[in-house]
Amino acid sequence: MTKIDPAALRDHVVELTRHGPRHRDNPTAIGPVLDHLIGHLTDSGYRVAVERYGNAAHEVNLIADLGRPVDAPIVEVGAHWDTVAGTPGADDNASGVAGLLEIARLLAVDAPARSPRFCVFGGEEDDEPFTGSRAHVARLGADGVRVAGAIVLEMIAYRDSRPGTQRIPAEMGDALGGVAGLDRGDFVCAIGSIESTHWLAALQAAGWIQEPALPVVPLPVPRQHSGDGARSDHVPYWAAGWPAVMVSDTANFRNPHYHRPSDTIDTLDFDFAAAAAATVAEAVRTLSR
Repeated sequence: MTKIDPAALRDHVVELTRHGPRHRDNPTAIGPVLDHLIGHLTDSGYRVAVERYGNAAHEVNLIADLGRPVDAPIVEVGAHWDTVAGTPGADDNASGVAGLLEIARLLAVDAPARSPRFCVFGGEEDDEPFTGSRAHVARLGADGVRVAGAIVLEMIAYRDSRPGTQRIPAEMGDALGGVAGLDRGDFVCAIGSIESTHWLAALQAAGWIQEPALPVVPLPVPRQHSGDGARSDHVPYWAAGWPAVMVSDTANFRNPHYHRPSDTIDTLDFDFAAAAAATVAEAVRTLSR
């Protein structure tokens, strides 16, 4: 069974949040954060490409792979590194980036035959959202790169097991109405397009084999979905017609610190984050076979 070290996730979140908001109005944070990401991925054995999609300092994606030739569509794992103004963004989305970094480290040591590509996106929190991932997906299409699909980590470290701590978006109430226990914020939600149902199944199965098991609630939606399930970097993959899934602790439907100065490291549950990251790593192994 795949294991992720909670302490390693915490160390990444410390480094990613200590410079303040990772926002265009705080340029002093951008360089050190990108240096940390590049350094860790490089030390883990990856070839890291800096993918600029504009002239501003924050308009940067990082794309990491092991440099191996592949003759099959590639599985991508993504997370956004930026924040809105005024928040350290510990859960949103230092937690997702930390998970990506540790998944990458793990899968470099024991890589599946079709090794995944790791994408750290800028611009998710821009006024026009997903600018980094939109640029990346457009570049893939222009270059004729074959992509099997993507898993995007979007806030994975907030857990509250008390009754009444979890809300469900109204638009998803019917789809999730028959699922028991959804009033407690102790599960991971996996939202994918209809074309991603086998990806959702892989994530759910990977959650059950964790010790203790991590409940993964799968939610398939149409690719044209534009509600609360379409608020992260999986959306450009949907627009391109590729399977993609967002893995999330459900953001503001659970975490009261969402987009606030109080989104700090002391609010996070790193055992929960480690289980979520391990679940994604196990699913990526399955999907990369």
